[in-house]
Amino acid sequence: MLSNEESVEHKVLEETLVAQIRIHGKVSNLPDAFAKLISIAGAHAAGSPIVIHHWGVNDEDGHDMDVCIPIKATVKGTGITTTTLPMKDAMTMVHRGLYSEIGRAYTKVTRHTYERGHPIAESTREVFHHFDANHPEETVVEIQTILHDWKHRFTSKLESVLGSEAKEEVLAPMNRLDIDTLADVRQKALCESLSILESKTNDEQQYEILSHCAHVFPVELIPPMRDLFRSTGNVDAVIEAMLSKGGYYPKLLRREGSIIYSEKGPANPTAYKEAKSDAERRRAYCFCPLIRDCINDAPKIFCNCAAGWPKQLWEGILERPLKIEIVQALTKGDNTCEFAIHLPPEIS
Repeated sequence: MLSNEESVEHKVLEETLVAQIRIHGKVSNLPDAFAKLISIAGAHAAGSPIVIHHWGVNDEDGHDMDVCIPIKATVKGTGITTTTLPMKDAMTMVHRGLYSEIGRAYTKVTRHTYERGHPIAESTREVFHHFDANHPEETVVEIQTILHDWKHRFTSKLESVLGSEAKEEVLAPMNRLDIDTLADVRQKALCESLSILESKTNDEQQYEILSHCAHVFPVELIPPMRDLFRSTGNVDAVIEAMLSKGGYYPKLLRREGSIIYSEKGPANPTAYKEAKSDAERRRAYCFCPLIRDCINDAPKIFCNCAAGWPKQLWEGILERPLKIEIVQALTKGDNTCEFAIHLPPEIS
């Protein structure tokens, strides 16, 4: 059970040297992985085990997890790599009690994060301070919900495309915010920044800057489709494979000649179905806490960000730059978001 003293806390997770193994499984598989890592790390162990959940690679047997132990120096062992976890911003909370009840803590962290308008990264970390299979009620796990580094990505692309002076002008409204600024204020500042950006850029620059800010598509899902395309040279076979697998792959795909149309499904299907107005429907459809509550006021250029998701996937599969066109977008008054992936002439 969660005590009343436990609350959501923002932390900057510093770079951490770890010994790491990748497993595909469930939480019940973690004790064996922890034991292996701790045994190999020995005196070099420097902290509690960390698990990075890769939710995008999942099936009935579980999902991919990077199981890590902080270390003082490089260690070697079969199937183990030494790597450095990068610095990240995270919203954190300690869960005490049965791991099967951790969902309530996740709900609280997610609500806290979205109330402040922060997008959440695709992978989550958990620090297992205490995990005893014989006494599961004594489990102590710190949830570390990683924040998607949207502003960092936006800033770096502004610098490279427009230069430092224009970058500072565009960022001025957003630079007044802090980590706990509430979503409505954050959204207003973002809209101000996007309006400045729109006045200083053409369509190509807007796409280059904002598509770079998209969530990171799970990299583990790209190689299987890339290998399929390499072996068959057939885009239709790739589309069929994606539709059959589901998960993080697009669920609404169709090809018309040299164009693949990819439509997103709603973020909240139940609320989308039960919506009484277009405004309610669009809010239920939108994945992005940056604009979800101000869709009608957001500059149309913002959805160039969402175009970065299919861009990562299809450029990774076809191994060449592609033109991604926004066909429908919530910021344009549509009820869906749809993208056109233009295939080059050499792709049949």
